[in-house]
Amino acid sequence: MKHTFIQHNGEKRLIVIFAGWGMDQRPFLGLERPGYDIMAVWDYRTLDFDPSWTEGYEEVCVLAWSMGVQAAQLCHNAIAGKVTARIAVGGTQRPVDDECGIPHEIFSRTLDGLDERSLDRFMRRMCGGAKAYAGFEARRPERDIDGLRHELRAIGERCADNTCSPRFDHYLLTARDAIFPPENQRRAFCGTDIVECDSPHLPDFQHILDNYFIDKSLVAERFGRASESYDANAEAQALIADYMANLLCDTDSRAILSRKDADVLEVGCGTGLLSRRIAAMKPSARLTYHDISPVAPHGIDARTYKCCDAETSMLSQPAESLDMIISASTMQWFNSPERFVERAIKALRPGGILAVSTFGRGNMPETAEASGVGLHLCGADIWREAVAAMPDAEIMQISTLSMQCRFDTAIDALRHISLTGVNAISRSGGNARSIAGRMLPDENGQYTITYEPLFILLRKKP
Repeated sequence: MKHTFIQHNGEKRLIVIFAGWGMDQRPFLGLERPGYDIMAVWDYRTLDFDPSWTEGYEEVCVLAWSMGVQAAQLCHNAIAGKVTARIAVGGTQRPVDDECGIPHEIFSRTLDGLDERSLDRFMRRMCGGAKAYAGFEARRPERDIDGLRHELRAIGERCADNTCSPRFDHYLLTARDAIFPPENQRRAFCGTDIVECDSPHLPDFQHILDNYFIDKSLVAERFGRASESYDANAEAQALIADYMANLLCDTDSRAILSRKDADVLEVGCGTGLLSRRIAAMKPSARLTYHDISPVAPHGIDARTYKCCDAETSMLSQPAESLDMIISASTMQWFNSPERFVERAIKALRPGGILAVSTFGRGNMPETAEASGVGLHLCGADIWREAVAAMPDAEIMQISTLSMQCRFDTAIDALRHISLTGVNAISRSGGNARSIAGRMLPDENGQYTITYEPLFILLRKKP
């Protein structure tokens, strides 16, 4: 296996791109994402992924493409302790399979007939045709046929290993794929959050980086800028905090909060909307707070507050060190909310409770449609399947609500988003007036922002 950095700015976060068969670094040159270094790995004749390649990083995100999906799964254990997001596109865990990959007959014909001419045909099909291939040719990989034949044979032989593998957060199905049949992709990732893309086998990698990996420095910047205006404008988030507080009035949750020896962590306390509601319960537990803001919110003792990336901080939280973890309207800003929940369950003591809210698929569709930019969120169905796969987690509640905020003008709606910081999705989301012009009023001439909070209440099994 070979590797090289595509972007190397000394960041704390790293995106590892597991390339497809026949690739080298050339197709990925020029890719960038603020706040991340980017590394490409390729050549799967051997799967000798060296974890030292990721030393010095607090967080590692994986983007696996084509035959790289199998490689990423088989190399996962080497870096599992640092991995948050796992995104797969245009490939499967069993890349040679009649039902869930490339059919055996096609794979065998490709291997047996591999030469320069057949490789050219493969590249054109991978790109989606001669026109797209013409744009790709200048960055086509420089690999020799003997090495490609050896690599392809090694990939096929590994398909005999049907070991259960970790889940991916999202699977991007390449609907115009002429290499991996789209119906086989769908079968392979049944139960995963599948996003269908109008793409050939070779996807737009810059689009994926921009849309599936959170620019956490932008999140800190936008929410920091909105800290003074947040509470006065975050009506939906205040209602979510009320709902969360009511959940915590449940007998088991309240019992933990009332214990002097209990350790409770609030993740993403923000301006303290939920923190103040918990304080009104007069808890006796030892409360600590994690948030990306450098300043503790009013009313929170700075000695109990830690400025950090709460997602990566959970990676190093000792096992069975907490009795309760709570969080409101924060997890959607994590690269992998599912991985965060897995680590949170591990950090809880037996009988401990995880009470969190995030947002579901129906969140803010009005602005997503008008701007073309939005968070990729999972629904309650995907969350239930994900939690069911966590052996130590017991579901107490997974539910959603729908909340609507109405405004007289589209500009007012966008101003509301800016004043609450929830526009931290993209640095180039477009001109506000242009986006406003694409928003549609309702029958009363008003403009709606729809929030779909998703509530997850789990207990760690004894």
